[in-house]
Amino acid sequence: MLAPPVLWRVSSRAKRIILRLDIRRRAIIVTLPTGVTRQQGMRFLQSQSQWVAQALEDLPHSAVEQGLIWLEGTPTPILPTMTLDGRTRLTNDGLHIGHPSEEHARYLLSFLKRQAEALFPPLFQQQSLRMNARPTKLSLRDVRSRWGSCTRQGCIMLSWRLIMAPPDIYTYVMVHELAHLSHFNHGPDFWKLVDQYSPGGQVGRKKAEKWLTQNGARLLAMV
Repeated sequence: MLAPPVLWRVSSRAKRIILRLDIRRRAIIVTLPTGVTRQQGMRFLQSQSQWVAQALEDLPHSAVEQGLIWLEGTPTPILPTMTLDGRTRLTNDGLHIGHPSEEHARYLLSFLKRQAEALFPPLFQQQSLRMNARPTKLSLRDVRSRWGSCTRQGCIMLSWRLIMAPPDIYTYVMVHELAHLSHFNHGPDFWKLVDQYSPGGQVGRKKAEKWLTQNGARLLAMV
């Protein structure tokens, strides 16, 4: 197995050397406290070779490696390239990517973004009307730390990767962020509003949170 790339960080808040696996980039991130040299960090990293090996072994496989992508929660085969026609299209059989196999990851990512850009804005507008919410802007981005966010100015961000999740999941995330326009916190009134509009109510909300916890790493690793 090839050694993973190592990304170095320095943090004044770190009290010790910290190792973390970046799932999407399949890299080891080494965070060094101020004053600790990279040579010291490398020695620590080498001493943790067993952890590194196990972490890499446990990494979820990418969609191209599996030959399978989730589309709105449905496992969808990535079909072998038969014709290099430069098209990426979804049929009842699966997803056809008419490009050389070494380019499949790039075109798969573009396809998912387009799907999210087509589906999410109208659904977001529908949920906004249901909740009598007035967001100022919706943006679709690729972030590692959260599935959505809301600013005090009413700008809402959603991860386009939610297009791989089932509809109840991405709808819950929309409701969650829209509820912040009324309650910019996670207090009782906020959760009451979320549960009022989430698919399946409070039970559905908790299922959605559990699903994201259990499958979030897979969504990050697929593309």
